Amino acid sequence: MATRGTNRASEANPFRWIAFRPEDRSAPEGGGGGPKELVPVTPQYRASLNASLAEASAALLPEIQAHPSTPGVLILKLRDIAVAKTHRPNTLVAEAGLQPAGVGRIDEMLVAANAASILSFSQTILHRQTQAIKANLSAIQRIDAWDSQRRMEVPADQLRAHGSILLTLFRYHATDATARNLDVLRLLMQQRNIQAEVIPQRWGPPVFRIDAQGLSEESFAALTKFPGLRAIFREPIAFPSATSGATLAGPLPAPIPEANHPIVGVFDTGTAANALSLRPWIASTDTYVLAIDTDYVHGTAVASLVAGGRLLNNDHTLISPTRCMVHDVCAMESGFAKTADLVLRLGRAMALAPQVKVWNLSLGSAPISNDEFSWFAQQLDALSDQHGVLCVIAAGNYEGTPRRGWPTTALLDDRLSSPGDSVRSLTVGSVAHLDGPGALVNAGEPASYSRRGPGPVFTPKPDLVHAGGGVHTPWAAGLTSMQVLQPDNTVGSGFGTSYAAPLVTGLAAHVWQSLDGQPNFTVKPHMVKALMIHAARLASPDYAAAERRYFGAGVPSDALATLYDRDDCFTLMFEVMVVPGYKWRKTPYPIPDVLMRNGRLQAEVIITAVYSPPLDPNSGAEYVRANANVSFGVLNGNRISGKVPLEGETGTTGYEATQIEFGGKWSPVKLHRKSFPVGVAGAQWAIQVEALLRANEPPLAEPLNVALLVSLRALDGNGGVNGSGIRALNSANWLHQTLPTRVPVTV
Repeated sequence: MATRGTNRASEANPFRWIAFRPEDRSAPEGGGGGPKELVPVTPQYRASLNASLAEASAALLPEIQAHPSTPGVLILKLRDIAVAKTHRPNTLVAEAGLQPAGVGRIDEMLVAANAASILSFSQTILHRQTQAIKANLSAIQRIDAWDSQRRMEVPADQLRAHGSILLTLFRYHATDATARNLDVLRLLMQQRNIQAEVIPQRWGPPVFRIDAQGLSEESFAALTKFPGLRAIFREPIAFPSATSGATLAGPLPAPIPEANHPIVGVFDTGTAANALSLRPWIASTDTYVLAIDTDYVHGTAVASLVAGGRLLNNDHTLISPTRCMVHDVCAMESGFAKTADLVLRLGRAMALAPQVKVWNLSLGSAPISNDEFSWFAQQLDALSDQHGVLCVIAAGNYEGTPRRGWPTTALLDDRLSSPGDSVRSLTVGSVAHLDGPGALVNAGEPASYSRRGPGPVFTPKPDLVHAGGGVHTPWAAGLTSMQVLQPDNTVGSGFGTSYAAPLVTGLAAHVWQSLDGQPNFTVKPHMVKALMIHAARLASPDYAAAERRYFGAGVPSDALATLYDRDDCFTLMFEVMVVPGYKWRKTPYPIPDVLMRNGRLQAEVIITAVYSPPLDPNSGAEYVRANANVSFGVLNGNRISGKVPLEGETGTTGYEATQIEFGGKWSPVKLHRKSFPVGVAGAQWAIQVEALLRANEPPLAEPLNVALLVSLRALDGNGGVNGSGIRALNSANWLHQTLPTRVPVTV
């Protein structure tokens, strides 16, 4: 008879770490065939395609003639079934003398062209008869121009009225063409006396910030007609993501001197000097905003949740008892801030505080796009890579009407706000943590204000949710709201994803600290992210696709459960180093014998994989440039039969299905989950990862590093699973070590 296991993680059951070994990698089996015509390439088809080229060329040629050193950009509009890498018209592009210039939407391949290559392109369309060219032509529906209307986010009058605008340039595959393009733009600005602030970029040419209101109509028009500009858009404005309410009396308890609390970076409006109970928790400060521009309300509240969220909220069990010191960065004005200013300040702050590995950003800007990742998110991705840190971002607050309850069936404008679409970061939504009269939702349900996913091209977001405070009718703080410290050292109540994010930030900082110091092991941001997401999945139900848009992976449990198993669960974390053309595989997988019944695995399998692929803002919807496919299943000969499917959106037909296939499935967070109540047969189990690059992506400079977590959990609470799993692991002779180096601090 099975022994019931404890329903809490135990320090006796640390996760096991399986380091990468070169012998786990081998070349996969081959396959595939030559290019095929997707539709018949008839003379009429060629003529129609050439006519669309002529129309696009007519729009671009005046711009090219005005700037002979800068090519124009054509949009090759691809068929839904041609978005796959194998169908891209690369042979056609090369033969016509065009140059890849990135990607727009998921079905748009961009190519740079001058007058000569446009003519060559036309002749190729009309006359070339090779099978490869015909197959490439069949992939293209039509050809459009990347002209001034496509460059501008909104009409010119709205750009000028907004004032501060940002200009981004194309990055062509030929670096000398990109450099010439930048030089020509600078010369144009010099000739027209256009003053611009240059914002360096980690990937590609710099971004220019310009005051559009200060330009003449002629100078502004000249900018919009410069063919080397990819986008001209209003500089987004960022706001704190919280609402304040009533106040109560009560201080925040001071830290215990001997406790080794990690330090969290709180990038916000700064903390108040009069919030005396918070001052012992401030490890260091960094100031970019004058006192006249901030009231310290939001920053004080966020920092207080990092320092003692559970203590401030009556020891609510949903909130972890872990506490953190605060690196207080006063860098955001109380009302609003320009995002370019925030990016520059955050870069300086991270450079000055290399000891801070986890940063909290409780802020939000405009809602995200369906097709492209926001500029603000791209900047956070670049800073995360540059400084080797993990950012935790609020999902943003929806305050529109009708008010959202739960469950919801209404189609609302409640999509995630930028920079919550950052693929390197942890994006956090909010759930209610208390029931009360007048509350709009019940405890455990998505808060009415919490913005939802998915991210661009169906990328799964938010990553997690946590308590952010309840909201009461008509739209106010109340008994179910979050309690936070205020600048006068009293405790107030409020709500917002701003309050959910710091609770996750504190957990992540403790996870990072608990991993640090392991021999032959270097903590990386994507590893901590993987552990946080996996912990939430272990603590949460298996949500349906529509629910995941609000819950993400769920609410992470405390820091102990992020690194330690319950008795009825067995978790391994793998270091996977994989490159395209090779597969990584570990077999036979150590299955706890108590989960095998008559040769069949009866268990729940939960798999989380997180990695940091190369990114390219010039690639639009294909911003994420590498993919890792995970398979867990039974080995038949040399082929694996996957048994645990990828969790994702439910596909339909047409363009939406294309977005799912080539957008969401390219997400650098992979979630697999499956229960086998009647068991699944298998003599030899295996775990496998393969990598794939986007079309026109150069070979990886280094292998894709995947943090892969696999948990096998009993369906009946059998308390012998963890011990049985350790015995199976030892029998497999896999080199392994315990993952955490210390237990998280909870005082």
